[in-house]
Amino acid sequence: MDLGRATSVSLGSQIARLLSTLLSGVIIARTLGPSGKGTYSLFVLTYAFVVLISNFGVPVYVASTVGKRRYSPEALLGNSLLLVASASVLVAGVTLGLKTWFKEGVSLAPFLVLLAVVVPIGLLREHLAGLLQGLNRIGRLAVVHTVGHVVTLSLLALFLLRQLDLWTALYCWMAGEAVSVVVALSLALSLARPEISISPAVLKESLRFGAAVCVASLIGMASLRFDVYLVAYFLDSSAVGLYTVAATVSSLIMYLPSAMAVALLPRFASSEPDEAYRLVSTACRVALLWGGACGVLLFVAGGIAIRIVYGDLFSGSAIAMRILLPGAVVYGLAHITTAYFNAFIGRPAINTALAALSLGIGILLDIVLIPTLGISGAALASSVAYLASISVALLVFAKVSGRSAVPLLSVGRQDVIEVRSFVSRNVRALFRLNETI
Repeated sequence: MDLGRATSVSLGSQIARLLSTLLSGVIIARTLGPSGKGTYSLFVLTYAFVVLISNFGVPVYVASTVGKRRYSPEALLGNSLLLVASASVLVAGVTLGLKTWFKEGVSLAPFLVLLAVVVPIGLLREHLAGLLQGLNRIGRLAVVHTVGHVVTLSLLALFLLRQLDLWTALYCWMAGEAVSVVVALSLALSLARPEISISPAVLKESLRFGAAVCVASLIGMASLRFDVYLVAYFLDSSAVGLYTVAATVSSLIMYLPSAMAVALLPRFASSEPDEAYRLVSTACRVALLWGGACGVLLFVAGGIAIRIVYGDLFSGSAIAMRILLPGAVVYGLAHITTAYFNAFIGRPAINTALAALSLGIGILLDIVLIPTLGISGAALASSVAYLASISVALLVFAKVSGRSAVPLLSVGRQDVIEVRSFVSRNVRALFRLNETI
């Protein structure tokens, strides 16, 4: 699949996930209020962190390696299934062990049990998705990433006709996760059957590469989302609900850069230096142009949209959303450079250092600003941290590539034409899809 079509497919998946997630969030926010929305968001975020840690970065290794043809897809899939089983047992032991520390009736214990059940589902899906991405089956990958969100939304809408509570919402989400892994299994196993025998070489290399990726991804995710825990610590679950809405709206900017990164990763794995530099430059300029345009639109209309969509109880999210926008615009570039550092030069440790810089700056500023400025302080800390991190990332890119980073930021007329063409092409595709439906 060529880059333009792959990006379009990936972006279409991102849009479907975005709409499903937004609508699910609206249902939860309007029925459970800021406090219930905050608790739900904290659990789902904790699940994402646990899956990220326990997959040990191996899905990224698979996605970055299978295109190089050093190992067969069957060998990589067999290695992944072994690691999924091992990690699932470990996570179950840890979470159920933690449960015994809490007395009966303590509210945290049921969440730990649910975590032990659902984490293996997420682990298996991520490993299978890594294989699909590495094989450049972006269409199948898009289905895997989308179907669970659609199922969750459908179930939430169904239960909205009855009384929706926190646990019902979590069970709806869990059902979506389960459906997504069933779909992932059917799509991946049609391409490769796992080898029963385990290759020590594959296992060793995947863990060595994955360790660096895992640390980088964990720190990167923490730099994006750890402030939610600090908001919960310094403030309360209602503040978490308000802040997560602000973060959700501001992150709309990142969907196109994220879609491009998904499509670029297998291309970087097999590109020559000149081609990789051209891909990075074009993608960064398009991401910057897109982010700037969306940022202006959200700054002007985002506050009104929040009140209309989420309700007056969430009007306090508007200021924090606006403060988050500058950081969100520039952080879109990080999706592109991360794929480059991982897949083209094979040095995920660079992403680790960059993410650590962003996390460190963010935490220090959060500790100072949240107690005095509330969720606006958390938003300001995030924007400053993102700006600092991407500035250093561009300097590192220039050093490791031996080329100037200026073309990555020099938006020109051709980039405007490409964005307009891209948007027009995808709008026409959506209309054609509607006609067929």
